[in-house]
Amino acid sequence: MRIFQQNKDKWLGKWLDALFSTYPAESAFFFRNTIDSFSNPVGATLKTGLTDLYDALTAPRFNPEATRKILEPVVKLRAVQEFTPALALGFIYELKAIVSAGSQLSGQEKEVVFSRIDTAMLYAFDLYMENKKIIYTLRASQARDNVRQLLIKKDLICELPEIDPELAR
Repeated sequence: MRIFQQNKDKWLGKWLDALFSTYPAESAFFFRNTIDSFSNPVGATLKTGLTDLYDALTAPRFNPEATRKILEPVVKLRAVQEFTPALALGFIYELKAIVSAGSQLSGQEKEVVFSRIDTAMLYAFDLYMENKKIIYTLRASQARDNVRQLLIKKDLICELPEIDPELAR
C-alpha cells in the first residue's frame, strides 16, 4: 500500500479532475480553485470527501463503516444535483483507471484496492438511492399540498374544523 501513499498527490489530483469534469467548465474552475469553504461549500465537500475516501480505500485496514460515512456528504451532494446515477457515482470507478495507468501494482495490491473501490461503489449507490427517495417523497408531498391548497382556494373542498374531544362525548 506504500505505492498509494507515494502517489497520493498525483492520483488524488487526477481523481478530483475526473470528478470536476462532470460539471460545466466555469463551475469546475470555481470548485477546483476557490479554497474558502464558505465561498465554495460544494468544492470543499468534494475535495475533503475524495481525500478522505482515497485514504480510506488505501489504508492498511479497510473500515467499511468509515467509508460509508465518508461517502455520505459527497453522494448526498451529487444526489440533489441533476446527474444520472451513472454520472453522479461514476467518479468512484475513475480511481481504478488512474491507478492502473499510473503504476505497476502487484496483482494482490491491485485486487485489494479494486475490491474496496467496488465496495465503496455499492455503498454509494445505496446512499444515492436513499437520498433520491427522500427527494422524490418531498416533491410528491409538496405537489399534494399544492393541489390541496388550490382545491381549497377554488372552494372545491373545505377544511374540517377541529373537534374538541370533550365536546364529542
